[in-house]
Amino acid sequence: MAIGLITNMDASKRESLLSILKNASPNVDNYLTTNLGVAEAATQPLSEWVTYSKSRATSVTSTPEGGDYTFSDLDAPVRSNNYTTIVTEPVQVSKSEQATKVAMGQDPWAWQKAQAIIRLKNKMEFLTINGAKVSGISGTGRVLAGIDGCISTNVTARTSGTSFTETELNDIMQESWNAVGSQYIADLLLVPAVIKRRIAGFGTNLTRNVDASAKKLTTEVQVYQSQLGNDVMIIPHKDVRSAAGTLTVYALREDLYKQQFLVGREPKWEDKASSGSYDRGVYETEFTVVSFEQASSVKRTGYATTL
Repeated sequence: MAIGLITNMDASKRESLLSILKNASPNVDNYLTTNLGVAEAATQPLSEWVTYSKSRATSVTSTPEGGDYTFSDLDAPVRSNNYTTIVTEPVQVSKSEQATKVAMGQDPWAWQKAQAIIRLKNKMEFLTINGAKVSGISGTGRVLAGIDGCISTNVTARTSGTSFTETELNDIMQESWNAVGSQYIADLLLVPAVIKRRIAGFGTNLTRNVDASAKKLTTEVQVYQSQLGNDVMIIPHKDVRSAAGTLTVYALREDLYKQQFLVGREPKWEDKASSGSYDRGVYETEFTVVSFEQASSVKRTGYATTL
């Protein structure tokens, strides 16, 4: 029976293509590169600064009446350092691609450049936490020590699968409190998502509505008030290790960490010469992490990966 014309008979029909793109890439969750302060520019790839910490007296010997003074060696500030790391994100788009009409109607060259700066920031965020210090000799690139590598005083490896409890969180806060003056106790907890979910069930010491106007945050922030009386902002982070056996929790004093750029090496775009039918360029930066007093921070690993 003749049926005239239906769609599956028509080879001339045009495709149906929405001019909408939802970019759900997990590259925009960069708390540290967005919120850490920036230190004065470094003037060479090995950046140095001084730190000073003196333990409290644990015993006192009285001076007898009429006695002479007893002098001892005094502690002086010590140098700490970190290497700057060069981070790049190159872009190359052919002339033909730029001339092609694409679904969203945007300029492919401009769109790829916009995505490149997001990817650059994502790399910086990963390094800020996980960078493993390398001097860069013998033809290898320098690598900064991230926050993970900066913490050396308060480091604890729990037995793999240890449950993260409210007692554990308060023990972490006390460990920070023991090591530094109370004005420098940790105030930021960086955790994998599963630990954030566990903390959400801790109860009355957890507030949900927080004035985050001083932070560049787009989601609701939870703050836990520890048994020592300090407030700790809980931030789930995609770059914190979350695998079994290595799941990590960081308690940090945020204002004791800074980003630092080599002078003139803040993130910037530079067009590059082409030798063919394309445009090319690169976003590039060179930066490091400054840790003014790592003893305020606490690093614990080994927690359970399940609720």
